[in-house]
Amino acid sequence: MSNQNKIMIFTCVAHFLTHFYELIFPALAIPLMISLNMNLGDVLKLSFLMYLLYGLTALPWGMIADRFNNRITLIIFFAGTGLGAILTAFATTRTSMMFSLAVIGFFASIYHPAGIGLISLGMKNRGMALGINGIAGNLGMVSAPFAAGLLNWLIGWEATYMMIGFFSIIWGVMLFMVAIDETPIHAEEKIYVPDTLNSNNTMKYFIILCVVVTIAGLIYRGNSIVLPAYLELKASFLWDFLRDMDPPNLTGAKTAAAAMLASLVYTIAVIGQIVGGKIADRCDLRWMYLLFYSLAFPFLILMALTSQVLLVISAAMYIFFALGVQPIENSLVAKYTPKRWRSTGYGIKFILVFGIGSLSVHIVGWIKGIWSLSAVYFFAGGMEILLILVISILVWVSRGTTCRNTE
Repeated sequence: MSNQNKIMIFTCVAHFLTHFYELIFPALAIPLMISLNMNLGDVLKLSFLMYLLYGLTALPWGMIADRFNNRITLIIFFAGTGLGAILTAFATTRTSMMFSLAVIGFFASIYHPAGIGLISLGMKNRGMALGINGIAGNLGMVSAPFAAGLLNWLIGWEATYMMIGFFSIIWGVMLFMVAIDETPIHAEEKIYVPDTLNSNNTMKYFIILCVVVTIAGLIYRGNSIVLPAYLELKASFLWDFLRDMDPPNLTGAKTAAAAMLASLVYTIAVIGQIVGGKIADRCDLRWMYLLFYSLAFPFLILMALTSQVLLVISAAMYIFFALGVQPIENSLVAKYTPKRWRSTGYGIKFILVFGIGSLSVHIVGWIKGIWSLSAVYFFAGGMEILLILVISILVWVSRGTTCRNTE
């Protein structure tokens, strides 16, 4: 097996798992609400430490990956998340649930700086590789709500965490037994600028990009924790169909129906990642970055205004652009950071995306308490306008430069 194939296999499995862990909990929010005798807002808050650590520890893990190597940190990722999942399966109180979820978040944060850093250094066609890897992450998003809803219906939420925990540990053992060459195959990244500019501008571009990903992280996390419950409340057409079949567990069937719809929505991101990956290798990254987020905006607003089938269609189209942009965004990080700090650069990005994004757990609870879940998407639409404005600033201040993966 070639070195590039080994990189792709293990990073794709790791990306699948990190997003699987990320979205199991929201899919089980309503069953946990019943099991723990808590309201929805309080149940969602149990995940705050998980999402906070998922972001905040990305930077130190990225620095560790740069100091040692990405393979070792990915082995820790598989083992640590597996342990956290098994602990979650045995959690019986609010405190133990918060702690075990926090363990998952702490170790799950390893993937993005280490895994994407490894891809950016070791894959020849970086944009397409990031797109394929993004598809694996999206498959984790797709399967998590479905698996969580289905297993909760059949045997309970504990089995979901137990099974995925052992699955993670097995892959950690396999990676421990495999050697991977992490020698960079790309020349040092260069940003082509006029003589009147200097290389310090790349730091300015990276800082502006950090502002963009921070705003995007708030929107992303808000949608990810709300979507399964939102579909359960506002898109009942699949549940109505299942109810007519007289299932043995009505509550579980309702959650399973919403989980299947959430999985369907995330499926469209697979196509988005393919499109985004191809575009990342062919076009100016900045303009495509602006285009994708601009096209995502109207569908975000439609999610607040629609219900039933139209809501599912709007959500799918929003996900297509919002997640399809990831190969473009990750390519921009690679262009604006030197290879010796590549994993650290991704660590900075994901500490902003997921760390600050974790605040959405409380923002969502606050908005829902005052208004409704629909209002969350109006708030997200306002944030999206700000995001588009900041990307426009990035395009303007970097005018006169070229920014392509092929250069």
